[in-house]
Amino acid sequence: MTERATSPTGLLHAAAVRWVDTSEYPSVVEVVFVDAEGVRHSIIDKTPLFWDEDEEPEPNTELPIAVRLDATLVESDLPGNRVRVAVDHRSVNDDGHAEFTVFAHQVTADTS
Repeated sequence: MTERATSPTGLLHAAAVRWVDTSEYPSVVEVVFVDAEGVRHSIIDKTPLFWDEDEEPEPNTELPIAVRLDATLVESDLPGNRVRVAVDHRSVNDDGHAEFTVFAHQVTADTS
């Protein structure tokens, strides 16, 4: 974890594809992205964990819409214009983080 803490951060492009529960606030949404091998990964969680308050969509917003997941660049310049990123999110798996190999164009620098 220490290595990732000092690594560059970025935003992994993903999409909110369906509402899971809109009956209470905050709503729950499914967010997906596809890795470099074509495997679809799904994260289901409350909307404030994916968007800032001023960007959070209303429960009646038609999906899909773009989402950017916080990611840490673990390894760059992999063959085939790929990079390895770590996504820290409690819904990724029991450990709350996982690493994925994605295409470089799926990640943008975090300028915040």
